[in-house]
Amino acid sequence: MNVSLKESGNKNVFVTVGSTQFDELVTQVLHPNTLEILEDEGFTHLIVQIGRGVEPTIPNSRRIKISCYHFKESISSDLEEASLIISHAGAGSCLEALSVAKPLIVVLELAEKLHSEGYVFMCYPETLKTILIEYKSSYLQTFPKSNSLAFSIYLEKLMGF
Repeated sequence: MNVSLKESGNKNVFVTVGSTQFDELVTQVLHPNTLEILEDEGFTHLIVQIGRGVEPTIPNSRRIKISCYHFKESISSDLEEASLIISHAGAGSCLEALSVAKPLIVVLELAEKLHSEGYVFMCYPETLKTILIEYKSSYLQTFPKSNSLAFSIYLEKLMGF
């Protein structure tokens, strides 16, 4: 019999990076100090959706069960069963997490990282005017093209094709 985490009284954290690669977030979530905080808060399960990220080493924990996966057809059950959701700042992930009315922590690093590497200009609403005045497109680096077939290739590999 498959008992959901919600029904069994467990308290779980769901971490999602969407279809991106956000290894820094995964590393921080799996850090012993973070796990200790989660354990002290009474969390019993940590489910990490790592997207295109590198398969992490799962640390040993006596009080919290940890599982990771790259992709699955739908993360709705993970969101529904979560007591806390930690997400990258992708619009789709944030809106889907908000739709289940659970506490949500959004990690804002992608815009800062892309800005620091020269791919985008970043601003806050109150600094938009300044950025518009300083904006020079020639200062930007060309972002490398992504492999739009990466998910299909991953699925084919997973299915043994």
